[in-house]
Amino acid sequence: MNALGWQIGAILFGISSLVIAIYLAKLLDNTTKIIEKSNRIVDYNERYINEIIENTAHITKSAESIIDLVGRATGAVKVFRFIKRK
Repeated sequence: MNALGWQIGAILFGISSLVIAIYLAKLLDNTTKIIEKSNRIVDYNERYINEIIENTAHITKSAESIIDLVGRATGAVKVFRFIKRK
């Protein structure tokens, strides 16, 4: 009877290992499909992504130039205030 218990345990262990392997295979297959879809979306929208990046860079440069201009104007106003006080 002792050998029969070990045999049943080995069969159950083998079946559970097979079920786990099937679920892992399905998980990897779904992951592969998701990655392929995301790659297709990125490839399709790559031109738009590059345009967005370029526009963002242009906006950043424009904002920096505006901030620089405001800083210069503020400095000029401070100089005129200093001259006005004397």
